[in-house]
Amino acid sequence: MKNNKSYQHIKLPGLNFSPLDIKKARQNNQILSFDLEFSRACNLSCLYCYAGGKALENELTFDEIICVIDQAVALGARQVVNIGGGEPLACPFYWDILKKERSVGLKSITFTNGTFITKQIAQQLFDFQESIALKLNSFDHQVQDFLTGKKGTAKKIQQAFENLLQIGYGKQSAPILAIETIVCRQNYHEIETIYQFCRQNNIIPYIEILTLQGNAKKNVDFLATRADENYQLFQRLLEYDQTNFGISWPVTPPVAGQTCKRLLYSMYVRSDGNIQVCPGIEIIHPDLNVRNKSIQWILKHAEVFHKSRNIYQHLQGHCKTCQYEDCYGCRGTAFSESGDYCAADPSCFI
Repeated sequence: MKNNKSYQHIKLPGLNFSPLDIKKARQNNQILSFDLEFSRACNLSCLYCYAGGKALENELTFDEIICVIDQAVALGARQVVNIGGGEPLACPFYWDILKKERSVGLKSITFTNGTFITKQIAQQLFDFQESIALKLNSFDHQVQDFLTGKKGTAKKIQQAFENLLQIGYGKQSAPILAIETIVCRQNYHEIETIYQFCRQNNIIPYIEILTLQGNAKKNVDFLATRADENYQLFQRLLEYDQTNFGISWPVTPPVAGQTCKRLLYSMYVRSDGNIQVCPGIEIIHPDLNVRNKSIQWILKHAEVFHKSRNIYQHLQGHCKTCQYEDCYGCRGTAFSESGDYCAADPSCFI
């Protein structure tokens, strides 16, 4: 077995809580982590984007976002994912939000397309000890530009990556660096290369099967890979981890090596104030909006949170009898395909 001393991280922040932590959060109607969307405005038009890249009407103000953070911390939140249905670094008060998060003791990770990360921005991120998930779908510039819908994007992402590494990301003592990659027809042949590159350079590979929402639903015919292809891919990634690092993980969708339990302890704050159990389950209702109800009220009274936090009791079809008892499949895909987030995951390859 090979031993790569640079290999450090396995899971992204927000996915790394212990079973005991999760159990306590469920029992006490609390959260451990939350996803925070600043705006859905984006400078790119990715063909697979679940959000679409355009700002929603009447998005949360800075003061309203600060109020959300305070409520989340009061309910036990330790980590936040600065996710943005758009591009977080394009938000005019991004840095003020980071200051707020640090002042209340929150650890955080920003999902970014990288196009705003100059050397100066990379240094600022490092100074804030901000973990970064860089969206990169291909080392081939033509493929990368095609998927993002804008020429020249690949060069900017490559430069962002180099800037982050030069500042110190990827080193043992640095904040976490991850690469988020969506599996699709155009980059399927590259996924193993990207995955191995990450493992060999102390970077978390976040390899995710395409979720059929937003733009992806419009482009499914030429983007989506088959379930059997995804299964074979995940098997090869697992074999690589077992051989080189002695790491084993269940081969389940939608993310390689990253079992999702967020429904049990997290929430997703949409940029218009709507509170969701995850990005994929878009149930819009006045009583699910922080402008009308407190987060504490929503967690306690909203049916979608009650069912999602007890999701194993409500699963249907093959997901209910799956051999992997900890896996509940991708609820967002189930909801997108059937309108029922408890239905069997149609993308599952088990």
